[in-house]
Amino acid sequence: MEYVAYFILGLSLNLTPCIYPMLTITLSLFRSSDAKSHGQSFLRALVYVSGITVMFTLIGVLAALTGEFFGLFLQNFWVLLVMSLFIIVLSLSMFGLYTFRFPSWMIPQRGMPSGKTFVEFFLSGLLVGIVAAPCVGPVVLSLLTAVSQTGDAVYGAVCFLILSLGMGSPYLALGTFSGLLKKLPKSGAWLIWFERLLGVVLFSFGCFYLIIAFRWPLLGWLVPVTAFVGGIYLGWIERSADESKRFRMFKRIIGTLISAAGAVAIVTLLLLHGGNGMAWERYRPDLLEEARAAGQPVMFDFYADWCIPCHELDRFTYSDPSVIRALDGFRRVKVDTTYLNDDVTKRLVEDFGVVGVPTVIFLDEQGKEVDEMRISGFVGPHELLGSLRSGPLNHHLPAAEQEAVTERQS
Repeated sequence: MEYVAYFILGLSLNLTPCIYPMLTITLSLFRSSDAKSHGQSFLRALVYVSGITVMFTLIGVLAALTGEFFGLFLQNFWVLLVMSLFIIVLSLSMFGLYTFRFPSWMIPQRGMPSGKTFVEFFLSGLLVGIVAAPCVGPVVLSLLTAVSQTGDAVYGAVCFLILSLGMGSPYLALGTFSGLLKKLPKSGAWLIWFERLLGVVLFSFGCFYLIIAFRWPLLGWLVPVTAFVGGIYLGWIERSADESKRFRMFKRIIGTLISAAGAVAIVTLLLLHGGNGMAWERYRPDLLEEARAAGQPVMFDFYADWCIPCHELDRFTYSDPSVIRALDGFRRVKVDTTYLNDDVTKRLVEDFGVVGVPTVIFLDEQGKEVDEMRISGFVGPHELLGSLRSGPLNHHLPAAEQEAVTERQS
């Protein structure tokens, strides 16, 4: 049952936003494939999924052997910069600015066996594993934590092998029946428009990596601005093919709705900008000693700029007035693990066994961690409040909260 759960978890990862843009690569790969039967298509799809599997299996093995902090490669500026530029350049092909082709050494020459193209499919699968990291990292954080604590490389490999097979199974079906994609009209207005839509999404993800590479404070604006500008482009500007009046009306309705949603989000951000949120401290070595002397509990929030759920915690959970009031008696400390380029932060990550972000831990008045209150991944305000009210530190909550806890217990 344990492994079935891992497979289902992997399957659900396809619903995360970082995986969705990889559909464009899959479509372009298998639509241009010269496979003459479902058997050949299945074999190539299997190789593609193998690339995904190898990437995540290696992650599982490395986690088991080293307990290394997940997402470490995303803490390097040059890795982020190259990845962002690659995705942006790739997205431009979706707008018809050029035709994306793999290097000639990856494509079989005339007279060579078609199996030579397996390299192309395998490398594309590896790419899925790399690009997916910011989204799927928090989702599999609990699994990664368990694997890193076992020290069993075989167990780590099997867990992440099954996880990646679950994530890759939709691609296996898509590749196997790629012949259906060939039967779709390649020059139809709807297909070109859909390609442009995927291009907008892919371009925004390239901008995402670019923003976190340079640490620009713009991540909160990325989705609203993309929706607003992308909606206008898709609904009113895009004119890549002959289209019927009905389809033109469809485009304008969808584009207007997307743009309107983006506009509402932008206005909301402008109204909230500068509002009262939760106040945080930056970690310093003497902070814990100060908290112990004052008899104060401490809340640590380990985060990274590239971590999407970390930003969701800030936007949806830590901005909630009830959460802010409940944590008023705690020392609230933010620990930036984006680059892990200083010894103090590295030591803190190692001391508390943090293997991924977001991770939230609570220390009691003596500076000892309350294990049952540790949080991995995103939680909403109601979940966080529930943990605070039911945990052993609930006597530090405001009087109104403590009375509510007493009433529930009685």
